Amino acid sequence: MAFSWPHAWPQAVLVLAALLGSPRPTAAFIEEIFQQFGGGGGQQFHFQMGDGNVFEMGGGGGRQKVKPIKWPKGVSDKITKKYSWLKGTEWNWNNWRNVKFQKDGSFEAPTSDCQRDQCKWSANKGKVFILWGQAGVHELEVVGELPAEQDQKKMQGMSMRGRRTSDGESCNAVFQRVFDHEAAALDKDLYEILGLQDDADEADIKKVYRKLSIKYHPDKNPDEESKRKFAEIRDAYEVLNDPDKKILYDTGGLEVVKKAEKGEIEKGEDSRTNLAVKLEELYNGGAHKARVQRRIVCRGCRVKPDSPKCQGCQRCPDEIRMVNRQVGPGMFMQQQEQVQSKEKCKQETAEIDAQIEKGMREGESLTFPRMTDQRPGMIPGSVIMTLKVAKHSVFERRGDDLHMNTQVSLREALLGWTKSIKHMDGHTLEIGTESVTRPFQVLKVQGEGMPLRDDPASFGDLYVKVEVIFPKTMTSSQQEKISSIFES
Repeated sequence: MAFSWPHAWPQAVLVLAALLGSPRPTAAFIEEIFQQFGGGGGQQFHFQMGDGNVFEMGGGGGRQKVKPIKWPKGVSDKITKKYSWLKGTEWNWNNWRNVKFQKDGSFEAPTSDCQRDQCKWSANKGKVFILWGQAGVHELEVVGELPAEQDQKKMQGMSMRGRRTSDGESCNAVFQRVFDHEAAALDKDLYEILGLQDDADEADIKKVYRKLSIKYHPDKNPDEESKRKFAEIRDAYEVLNDPDKKILYDTGGLEVVKKAEKGEIEKGEDSRTNLAVKLEELYNGGAHKARVQRRIVCRGCRVKPDSPKCQGCQRCPDEIRMVNRQVGPGMFMQQQEQVQSKEKCKQETAEIDAQIEKGMREGESLTFPRMTDQRPGMIPGSVIMTLKVAKHSVFERRGDDLHMNTQVSLREALLGWTKSIKHMDGHTLEIGTESVTRPFQVLKVQGEGMPLRDDPASFGDLYVKVEVIFPKTMTSSQQEKISSIFES
């Protein structure tokens, strides 16, 4: 059901009240909800009720940007790898109600403080931090040893204890369940699983996978740990061996790969440019080196932010994401928002090997997938290069044929001539005639033109236009001799 905001305000109130099960519209409550998300501007709202049903309100243009709550100075927003097991888990807070640690760092609790994404969590330096809206930061420590991995059975009875930093009030949380079983798994380092460096190329990935798959194959290792390791290696290879999945993983992690499998990933725009080539390259074919300036997401900075190679990296452009916001007990609203990226980016000069095929023509294009600017969570667009041929000093191409000019003297034009021409692949071509050559006569040399695009073993023809150079002056003696020739 859709309404045009704000003109359908009375209808929206009635519908919301009915969905909430209220006997009459609670205008103050509804108004407060819309005030929180901006009253006007053509917002598009998606309301999700406690039973999972969704309905929309709004229309028309504009994207609401919610000002995010900030961590206080000295408290990091990082969730280090050894706390990945905490993602997607539900805990009982102070023997009161259950709270959830979401995989994206958001924290859910049934209080007004946690509406509009105002509650977050992080975990680093041996502690778990919860930014609980206006209530401030809560600092907790896990009682006992940290789990090596997320295992719901082994985590039963696990607890955390701490205090609220503003007034020292004690707090505790007891583990209840894992509600998102993919959340912790999304933090796996696929390069680490295969024992590879971040910059490993396709050949390295294939080589290591073959070696490890033989080592841990279930036929040789029937134990459960080897089976688990083999499956982990296989899953890592399936991502890193797929060009689209690999670049999504490199720029956004496994979560983005999962979104791509559901068709939820956008592709960046293509970029068009010209590629200057020589006629010799179109005749002979081969590789042409080209360079492209582009922005890349630095995966190394996400894994090792203190690495020296990350000193020149800057924060990536803001990202657009869909979030669920709690706007009341049991009711959530889906909304797009622009958020600050957590990834680091840098500029690089990428070298491209442009493969020029024999017989290619000016205006043809070469496409290089995934080579435009990178953005976290997006497949980069293609760089499309259009061939522009530089003028050749000897030959001119017309279709599949080549044309050239040459000059002969008057004597050669009358008595015959020969010339040696070095072709574009290095072979020497002899042209000429024993008969009289007329001014601007065109000689055809079969099979010495351009290679055919669809049949590079066959060639067009070469056409040679001959210019006869006449003497500027003649002596009386020369004139008499020529005159006598014609008289006879």
